[in-house]
Amino acid sequence: MGTELDGVNVTEWGHGGPRVVLIHGGTPGGGAQAFASQEPLKERWRILLPDRPGHGLTPKRGGEDFERDATILQPLLEPGTHLVGQSYGGMVALYMAQNDPDAVASLTLIEAPAFCFAMADPVVADMARRNRELFTNPPEDPVVFMRSAFAMLGIAVEIPEPPPDFFVDIATAFKADATDIRVPDEAVIDVQKLAEAGFPVLTMTSGLVPGFDHIADAVADQLGGSHVVVPGTDHSVQNAGAPVNAMLEELWRSAR
Repeated sequence: MGTELDGVNVTEWGHGGPRVVLIHGGTPGGGAQAFASQEPLKERWRILLPDRPGHGLTPKRGGEDFERDATILQPLLEPGTHLVGQSYGGMVALYMAQNDPDAVASLTLIEAPAFCFAMADPVVADMARRNRELFTNPPEDPVVFMRSAFAMLGIAVEIPEPPPDFFVDIATAFKADATDIRVPDEAVIDVQKLAEAGFPVLTMTSGLVPGFDHIADAVADQLGGSHVVVPGTDHSVQNAGAPVNAMLEELWRSAR
């Protein structure tokens, strides 16, 4: 089942139970593809999965912009909503929570590039610098760019060498989309406002990228939450399925 929100496609799973909004990162197929492993949760929760602009069934609206997307998706956030954001979608979720903290029942961030929580940390500052350099001044070869992006983010996808023609086409499209972006180190989060709201916070990482781990520790420390490393995963930690779903449900039930 799907619905429309200001031209944004929103997939809905389940009809009863508390409201959950899952915000995807750079997954081309959008929310339902990014969080396919969370579909079993529909038996107990009402889950909404928007396709951010330029992903899934939602048309592009210029380049990627976390603040714009938060404004567009804000109507999905009703009182008592459990909010989950993965990768760039974590920045969108943070802005949504900042815009209306009283509506948030809980917040989960999965490898969100929330550099602003820990820019004094040299590991995080270096990652932010490399991220900005790669996405604003990318190498000319799209395959080199794709390899560099995957390595920096901890995306466990094998890129053949030499790459076949069809893969060069994929890399070219990936580069065009990925470099048309507002880089996340431009985000400004009101940490005190979120901390004072008092909703429980969970951060999840794969443990493969030190920068994400340091960010998650800082978020957990400053917002009074917890950081869990899910071994055997990559940047899309949610794909682990059952163990991630169990942690999500434990958080959501405790928040109720």
